[in-house]
Parts: sequence; C-alpha cells; structure tokens
Amino acid sequence: MVSSNGNNTSTKSSKRKIDIKKIEQSNKLQVSFSKRKLGLFNKVTELSILCQAKTAMIITSPNEKLYACGYPNPDSVINQFITQENNVVIDNEKKKQDEEIFETLRFQYEELQEKLKEETNNLLKERNKGDACSTSWWDRSIDDMSVESLEQFKNSLENLKLNIVTALEEKRVNSIYSTQPHQERIKLLKS
Repeated sequence: MVSSNGNNTSTKSSKRKIDIKKIEQSNKLQVSFSKRKLGLFNKVTELSILCQAKTAMIITSPNEKLYACGYPNPDSVINQFITQENNVVIDNEKKKQDEEIFETLRFQYEELQEKLKEETNNLLKERNKGDACSTSWWDRSIDDMSVESLEQFKNSLENLKLNIVTALEEKRVNSIYSTQPHQERIKLLKS
C-alpha cells in the first residue's frame, strides 16, 4: 500500500535486521540467549522430524549451564556417537593385531616352505643313491623278518593273488561280452 505521503507501508510488520556483535548488558544477554536457544532447539527438532535424522545439540550458557536438545533423545544420540568413535579406535587396533598375526603366519608359512624344499631335495638325493626308497618291496630281503611278520607278509601276498585272479576273471568276462555276439556268449558261459 502507498500512504498519503508516498511511503510504502504494509499491514505486516517486517523483521528488523540486527547487527551481530557482543551484547554487553547482562539482562539483554540472558534474554537474547534464551530466545536464540529456543530457536535453535526448534530448528534441531524440525530437522529431526522432517528428515528422520537423529540429532543432538549441547549449548553452554554464559552462566556455564549446559542445555541439551536432541531427537529422539540427546543422550542416546551422544552415546551412539561416542560408541562409533570408540569402534573406530577398536577397529584400528583390531586391524593392527590382524596384520601382526598375518605377518607371523606368513613368516611361518615361508619357513615351512623352505623345510619342504629341503626334505624334497633330501628324498631326491636318497632316491638317486639307490637306497631302499627306490627298491621295490618284492625285491627286499625277508631274512631279517620275524615269524610273525612273515605270516602277515604271506597273508598279504595271498590276498593280493586273490585280488589279481578276481580282477583277471572280470576282465575276461567283460571282454567276452563286449566282443562276442549274444548267442556265442551264452555258449561260452555254459562251457
């Protein structure tokens, strides 16, 4: 609206712009602190509700009093923050421990690999010398064996002979079935 003297006026009152500077009077300071603290607390609560965010704010007054606001609860949000900070420290310590364990295991693995190489080389040397490792079991002397060992050896040889005879018979039967016509197979089986 334009007034009779030409100035623009409106029916709404406009906000005054305040200079941001330290307030010297203690009563004005306390009033301003209370109003702005409530404004900040409202904004924190609005942010939490609108964005479904967990928020916490701590303010210290000029009189050294603490004020806290948060959603859903400032204590739970602060505890979650502190716990996460501790978890980061714990995770770093665990990571260092894991790295130390890994290094120890890697070192042990390398030592075992070296021992394996040495043992393999020793076995190859023994085999090349023509030692007992390269001779067949049937070529070994039985003179040094006890009676009990000879009995076991005899039983093992008899079992081996039985297994060989059975395998040979199975192969003969299989070869007959695979190469002969059906009628000839029946004649061979009857004979």
